[in-house]
Amino acid sequence: MNHNEKSYSQCESSTTPLFTYIDSKEYDAIINENNVPRIFGRGGIFICIKGEGYVIINEHKYQLSPGTLCIAFPGTIIQGFKRGEDFESYTLRIATNFLRDLNIPDASSIHMMMRENPCMVLEPEQLSGILDICHMMQQKDSRTLHPFREHINAQMLQLLCLELAGVYAQHIPVKREPCSRQDMTFRRFLSLLTTDITISREVQYYADKLNITPKYLTIITRQISGRSAANWITHSVILNAKALLSTTQLTVQQVSAKLNFPNPSFFGQYFLRHTGMTPKEFRRSKL
Repeated sequence: MNHNEKSYSQCESSTTPLFTYIDSKEYDAIINENNVPRIFGRGGIFICIKGEGYVIINEHKYQLSPGTLCIAFPGTIIQGFKRGEDFESYTLRIATNFLRDLNIPDASSIHMMMRENPCMVLEPEQLSGILDICHMMQQKDSRTLHPFREHINAQMLQLLCLELAGVYAQHIPVKREPCSRQDMTFRRFLSLLTTDITISREVQYYADKLNITPKYLTIITRQISGRSAANWITHSVILNAKALLSTTQLTVQQVSAKLNFPNPSFFGQYFLRHTGMTPKEFRRSKL
Protein backbone atom coordinates (compact mmCIF):
# COMPACT_ATOMS: atom_id res chain seq x y z
CA MET A 1 0.00 0.00 0.00
CA ASN A 2 1.31 3.44 -0.90
CA HIS A 3 2.57 5.27 2.16
CA ASN A 4 0.52 8.32 1.15
CA GLU A 5 -2.76 6.44 1.34
CA LYS A 6 -4.83 6.96 4.47
CA SER A 7 -6.01 3.55 5.60
CA TYR A 8 -9.18 3.26 7.64
CA SER A 9 -9.32 -0.51 7.61
CA GLN A 10 -6.01 -1.69 9.08
CA CYS A 11 -6.55 -5.00 10.79
CA GLU A 12 -4.70 -5.66 14.02
CA SER A 13 -3.02 -8.50 12.17
CA SER A 14 -0.88 -8.05 9.06
CA THR A 15 -3.76 -8.90 6.69
CA THR A 16 -4.57 -6.54 3.85
CA PRO A 17 -7.48 -4.18 4.59
CA LEU A 18 -10.65 -4.64 2.55
CA PHE A 19 -10.61 -1.01 1.47
CA THR A 20 -8.70 2.24 1.86
CA TYR A 21 -9.79 5.81 1.18
CA ILE A 22 -7.52 8.02 -0.90
CA ASP A 23 -7.51 11.78 -0.41
CA SER A 24 -7.53 13.64 -3.73
CA LYS A 25 -4.54 15.64 -2.45
CA GLU A 26 -2.50 12.43 -2.63
CA TYR A 27 -3.23 11.66 -6.31
CA ASP A 28 0.10 13.01 -7.51
CA ALA A 29 1.87 10.29 -5.52
CA ILE A 30 -0.50 7.52 -6.66
CA ILE A 31 -1.56 8.51 -10.19
CA ASN A 32 1.33 10.60 -11.48
CA GLU A 33 0.24 13.51 -13.65
CA ASN A 34 3.35 13.20 -15.84
CA ASN A 35 1.73 10.24 -17.61
CA VAL A 36 3.96 7.67 -15.94
CA PRO A 37 1.67 4.62 -15.95
CA ARG A 38 0.53 2.79 -12.84
CA ILE A 39 -0.61 -0.82 -12.73
CA PHE A 40 -3.24 -1.26 -10.03
CA GLY A 41 -2.57 -4.24 -7.78
CA ARG A 42 -6.07 -3.85 -6.36
CA GLY A 43 -9.38 -2.66 -7.68
CA GLY A 44 -11.15 0.53 -6.79
CA ILE A 45 -13.73 3.16 -7.66
CA PHE A 46 -13.22 6.83 -8.47
CA ILE A 47 -16.02 9.39 -8.60
CA CYS A 48 -15.69 12.92 -9.97
CA ILE A 49 -17.64 15.23 -7.66
CA LYS A 50 -16.72 18.62 -9.10
CA GLY A 51 -14.73 20.02 -12.04
CA GLU A 52 -13.43 18.53 -15.27
CA GLY A 53 -10.54 16.34 -16.35
CA TYR A 54 -9.64 13.14 -18.15
CA VAL A 55 -8.14 9.75 -17.45
CA ILE A 56 -6.46 7.23 -19.77
CA ILE A 57 -7.29 3.66 -18.77
CA ASN A 58 -5.77 0.71 -20.64
CA GLU A 59 -4.91 2.96 -23.62
CA HIS A 60 -8.38 4.55 -23.86
CA LYS A 61 -9.14 8.16 -22.93
CA TYR A 62 -12.26 9.08 -20.92
CA GLN A 63 -13.49 12.58 -20.08
CA LEU A 64 -14.30 13.27 -16.43
CA SER A 65 -17.17 15.50 -15.35
CA PRO A 66 -19.31 15.75 -12.20
CA GLY A 67 -20.95 12.39 -11.56
CA THR A 68 -18.50 10.33 -13.60
CA LEU A 69 -17.73 6.95 -12.01
CA CYS A 70 -14.61 4.99 -12.96
CA ILE A 71 -13.93 1.39 -11.93
CA ALA A 72 -10.47 -0.21 -11.87
CA PHE A 73 -9.75 -3.91 -11.50
CA PRO A 74 -6.46 -5.51 -10.46
CA GLY A 75 -4.11 -5.17 -13.42
CA THR A 76 -5.78 -2.00 -14.74
CA ILE A 77 -3.22 0.42 -16.20
CA ILE A 78 -3.75 4.12 -15.52
CA GLN A 79 -1.57 5.86 -18.10
CA GLY A 80 -2.62 9.45 -17.72
CA PHE A 81 -4.66 11.60 -15.38
CA LYS A 82 -5.37 15.32 -15.60
CA ARG A 83 -7.67 17.46 -13.49
CA GLY A 84 -8.70 21.10 -13.45
CA GLU A 85 -7.99 23.48 -10.57
CA ASP A 86 -11.46 23.10 -9.01
CA PHE A 87 -11.47 19.30 -9.34
CA GLU A 88 -12.90 17.29 -6.43
CA SER A 89 -13.38 13.54 -6.23
CA TYR A 90 -13.95 10.53 -4.02
CA THR A 91 -11.74 7.46 -4.30
CA LEU A 92 -11.97 4.05 -2.66
CA ARG A 93 -9.29 1.43 -3.23
CA ILE A 94 -10.40 -2.17 -2.75
CA ALA A 95 -8.16 -5.11 -1.90
CA THR A 96 -10.18 -7.83 -3.63
CA ASN A 97 -11.11 -8.58 -7.24
CA PHE A 98 -14.58 -7.38 -6.43
CA LEU A 99 -17.76 -7.74 -8.46
CA ARG A 100 -16.61 -10.96 -10.12
CA ASP A 101 -18.35 -13.42 -7.82
CA LEU A 102 -21.56 -11.60 -6.92
CA ASN A 103 -24.44 -14.01 -6.40
CA ILE A 104 -26.82 -12.18 -8.72
CA PRO A 105 -28.26 -12.87 -12.20
CA ASP A 106 -25.89 -12.00 -15.07
CA ALA A 107 -23.00 -11.29 -12.64
CA SER A 108 -20.36 -12.52 -15.08
CA SER A 109 -21.70 -10.43 -17.99
CA ILE A 110 -21.92 -7.32 -15.77
CA HIS A 111 -18.38 -7.94 -14.59
CA MET A 112 -17.17 -8.14 -18.20
CA MET A 113 -19.10 -4.99 -19.12
CA MET A 114 -17.35 -3.12 -16.31
CA ARG A 115 -13.94 -4.27 -17.49
CA GLU A 116 -14.63 -3.22 -21.07
CA ASN A 117 -16.33 0.07 -20.10
CA PRO A 118 -14.69 1.33 -16.90
CA CYS A 119 -16.35 4.78 -16.84
CA MET A 120 -20.01 5.64 -16.35
CA VAL A 121 -21.95 8.89 -15.75
CA LEU A 122 -24.18 8.52 -12.69
CA GLU A 123 -27.64 9.96 -12.28
CA PRO A 124 -27.92 12.28 -9.22
CA GLU A 125 -29.87 9.61 -7.30
CA GLN A 126 -27.25 6.97 -8.11
CA LEU A 127 -24.41 9.28 -7.11
CA SER A 128 -26.08 10.07 -3.81
CA GLY A 129 -26.78 6.39 -3.11
CA ILE A 130 -23.22 5.26 -3.80
CA LEU A 131 -21.67 8.06 -1.75
CA ASP A 132 -24.05 7.32 1.13
CA ILE A 133 -22.82 3.72 1.18
CA CYS A 134 -19.16 4.78 0.97
CA HIS A 135 -19.55 7.25 3.82
CA MET A 136 -21.32 4.60 5.89
CA MET A 137 -18.48 2.16 5.16
CA GLN A 138 -15.98 4.71 6.40
CA GLN A 139 -18.02 5.40 9.54
CA LYS A 140 -18.49 1.71 10.38
CA ASP A 141 -14.84 0.94 9.70
CA SER A 142 -13.72 3.67 12.13
CA ARG A 143 -15.08 1.62 15.06
CA THR A 144 -11.78 -0.18 15.60
CA LEU A 145 -12.89 -1.84 18.84
CA HIS A 146 -16.04 -3.40 17.42
CA PRO A 147 -15.67 -7.21 17.66
CA PHE A 148 -17.31 -7.81 14.26
CA ARG A 149 -15.82 -4.84 12.43
CA GLU A 150 -14.29 -6.87 9.60
CA HIS A 151 -17.48 -8.89 9.07
CA ILE A 152 -19.44 -5.63 8.82
CA ASN A 153 -16.84 -4.26 6.38
CA ALA A 154 -17.27 -7.30 4.15
CA GLN A 155 -21.05 -6.93 4.12
CA MET A 156 -20.85 -3.20 3.43
CA LEU A 157 -18.47 -3.85 0.55
CA GLN A 158 -20.90 -6.42 -0.83
CA LEU A 159 -23.66 -3.79 -0.64
CA LEU A 160 -21.53 -1.31 -2.57
CA CYS A 161 -20.74 -3.92 -5.23
CA LEU A 162 -24.43 -4.69 -5.70
CA GLU A 163 -25.19 -0.98 -6.07
CA LEU A 164 -22.45 -0.65 -8.72
CA ALA A 165 -23.68 -3.73 -10.55
CA GLY A 166 -27.15 -2.20 -10.65
CA VAL A 167 -25.79 0.97 -12.27
CA TYR A 168 -24.10 -1.02 -15.03
CA ALA A 169 -27.17 -3.17 -15.59
CA GLN A 170 -29.23 -0.07 -16.43
CA HIS A 171 -27.07 2.60 -18.06
CA ILE A 172 -24.72 3.37 -20.96
CA PRO A 173 -20.97 3.79 -20.29
CA VAL A 174 -18.91 6.89 -21.13
CA LYS A 175 -17.79 6.83 -24.76
CA ARG A 176 -14.13 6.11 -25.44
CA GLU A 177 -12.21 8.73 -27.38
CA PRO A 178 -10.07 7.49 -30.29
CA CYS A 179 -6.30 7.93 -30.09
CA SER A 180 -3.92 8.47 -32.99
CA ARG A 181 -1.46 5.72 -34.00
CA GLN A 182 1.44 7.73 -32.57
CA ASP A 183 -0.42 8.27 -29.32
CA MET A 184 -1.17 4.54 -29.11
CA THR A 185 2.52 3.75 -29.65
CA PHE A 186 3.46 6.22 -26.94
CA ARG A 187 0.95 4.68 -24.52
CA ARG A 188 2.26 1.18 -25.28
CA PHE A 189 5.77 2.43 -24.58
CA LEU A 190 4.60 3.73 -21.20
CA SER A 191 2.93 0.40 -20.51
CA LEU A 192 6.17 -1.42 -21.26
CA LEU A 193 7.98 0.82 -18.80
CA THR A 194 5.72 -0.45 -16.02
CA THR A 195 6.47 -4.09 -16.75
CA ASP A 196 9.97 -4.19 -18.27
CA ILE A 197 11.90 -1.38 -16.59
CA THR A 198 13.71 -3.94 -14.42
CA ILE A 199 14.73 -5.84 -17.57
CA SER A 200 16.30 -3.08 -19.63
CA ARG A 201 17.12 0.63 -19.57
CA GLU A 202 17.97 0.76 -23.27
CA VAL A 203 15.85 2.60 -25.87
CA GLN A 204 16.68 -0.14 -28.39
CA TYR A 205 14.98 -2.75 -26.20
CA TYR A 206 11.66 -0.87 -26.10
CA ALA A 207 11.82 0.06 -29.78
CA ASP A 208 12.28 -3.62 -30.66
CA LYS A 209 9.27 -4.51 -28.52
CA LEU A 210 7.21 -1.94 -30.42
CA ASN A 211 8.60 -3.00 -33.83
CA ILE A 212 9.91 0.48 -34.59
CA THR A 213 13.34 2.10 -34.68
CA PRO A 214 14.84 3.83 -31.62
CA LYS A 215 14.94 7.07 -33.63
CA TYR A 216 11.22 6.89 -34.43
CA LEU A 217 10.37 6.06 -30.81
CA THR A 218 12.26 9.17 -29.68
CA ILE A 219 10.51 11.30 -32.31
CA ILE A 220 7.10 10.09 -31.08
CA THR A 221 7.85 10.65 -27.40
CA ARG A 222 9.21 14.15 -28.08
CA GLN A 223 6.20 15.13 -30.21
CA ILE A 224 3.65 13.92 -27.68
CA SER A 225 5.34 14.66 -24.35
CA GLY A 226 8.26 16.97 -25.07
CA ARG A 227 10.65 14.40 -23.60
CA SER A 228 12.88 11.80 -25.22
CA ALA A 229 12.44 8.04 -24.84
CA ALA A 230 15.70 7.88 -22.88
CA ASN A 231 14.42 10.56 -20.51
CA TRP A 232 11.22 8.59 -19.94
CA ILE A 233 13.24 5.46 -19.17
CA THR A 234 15.42 7.32 -16.67
CA HIS A 235 12.37 8.92 -15.08
CA SER A 236 10.71 5.54 -14.67
CA VAL A 237 13.83 4.00 -13.11
CA ILE A 238 14.18 6.83 -10.60
CA LEU A 239 10.45 6.77 -9.83
CA ASN A 240 10.62 3.04 -9.06
CA ALA A 241 13.81 3.47 -7.05
CA LYS A 242 12.27 6.24 -4.94
CA ALA A 243 9.16 4.15 -4.31
CA LEU A 244 11.23 1.15 -3.16
CA LEU A 245 13.47 3.31 -0.95
CA SER A 246 10.62 5.19 0.70
CA THR A 247 7.95 2.50 1.06
CA THR A 248 9.88 -0.73 1.70
CA GLN A 249 12.51 -2.03 4.10
CA LEU A 250 14.72 -3.32 1.28
CA THR A 251 18.42 -2.49 1.61
CA VAL A 252 20.07 -0.34 -1.04
CA GLN A 253 21.76 -3.50 -2.32
CA GLN A 254 18.39 -5.25 -2.63
CA VAL A 255 16.85 -2.24 -4.40
CA SER A 256 19.80 -2.20 -6.78
CA ALA A 257 19.31 -5.89 -7.57
CA LYS A 258 15.54 -5.49 -7.96
CA LEU A 259 16.07 -2.76 -10.55
CA ASN A 260 18.64 -4.91 -12.38
CA PHE A 261 21.72 -2.76 -11.79
CA PRO A 262 25.06 -4.62 -12.03
CA ASN A 263 26.03 -3.58 -8.48
CA PRO A 264 25.01 -1.17 -5.68
CA SER A 265 27.85 1.22 -6.52
CA PHE A 266 26.62 1.71 -10.10
CA PHE A 267 23.05 2.15 -8.82
CA GLY A 268 24.21 4.73 -6.26
CA GLN A 269 26.06 6.75 -8.91
CA TYR A 270 23.05 6.57 -11.27
CA PHE A 271 20.67 7.70 -8.53
CA LEU A 272 22.99 10.53 -7.41
CA ARG A 273 23.44 11.78 -10.97
CA HIS A 274 19.70 12.07 -11.54
CA THR A 275 18.47 13.18 -8.09
CA GLY A 276 21.39 15.04 -6.52
CA MET A 277 21.49 12.71 -3.52
CA THR A 278 22.53 9.17 -2.71
CA PRO A 279 19.93 6.44 -2.10
CA LYS A 280 20.68 6.54 1.63
CA GLU A 281 20.34 10.32 1.73
CA PHE A 282 17.02 10.12 -0.08
CA ARG A 283 15.75 7.46 2.34
CA ARG A 284 16.78 9.55 5.36
CA SER A 285 14.98 12.57 3.88
CA LYS A 286 11.72 10.57 3.92
CA LEU A 287 11.95 9.54 7.57
